[in-house]
Amino acid sequence: MKKVFLSLVFGALTLASCSRDDNNEVTPNVTDNSKEATVDASASGTWKYFSFEKGTEVTVTDPENDLTWDIAFQRYYIKTNSGVSGKGNGGVFKTDSKDISTVKQAPTSGYTADKKGTAQLGYPPVDTELSYNSIISGGMKSVNGYVAYDPALAAQGKSPYTVNKWVYVVKTAKGEYVKLQVVDYLDAKNKGGHPKFKYVLSSDGKF
Repeated sequence: MKKVFLSLVFGALTLASCSRDDNNEVTPNVTDNSKEATVDASASGTWKYFSFEKGTEVTVTDPENDLTWDIAFQRYYIKTNSGVSGKGNGGVFKTDSKDISTVKQAPTSGYTADKKGTAQLGYPPVDTELSYNSIISGGMKSVNGYVAYDPALAAQGKSPYTVNKWVYVVKTAKGEYVKLQVVDYLDAKNKGGHPKFKYVLSSDGKF
């Protein structure tokens, strides 16, 4: 009986081992307590403003003096309520992570505020002066921005947009902290300009 019992145990362990070997996929940890939102930022020349505190888009008529918005989207450009874009305490810090659950603490310094720069808007692209945040904004073959545009991919019949999936820490207008990761840029019809993002808001910088 002991020999039969040991054989059964050994067989079960062997099957379990083979099952793990045959399936190399690891189930990701989804307990990151993040929220999700999608913004239609497909129209060039129009900013879509978002409040992390309210968890929704907000209507803004005077962005330079309005503290109800934290971040805004226009195509692959992003601005925060900081610098030339607004009088808030915003700014962006880019982490080296592409896994939002691994970012546990917001840095105390190193945030970049918005500045004016030359953006390419419309099709064909036209150089346009714009206030935006250079750390998080995407663009032509962008490596550090949240999305990259590559017309060579379109020539191959593929989507020209690649979401880089970096995790950023964004300061809100009130100076609170948000870890943010854009996970998609296309809508259901595969049209660009629809950033979908995950975020976690923290008042003390601990996530």
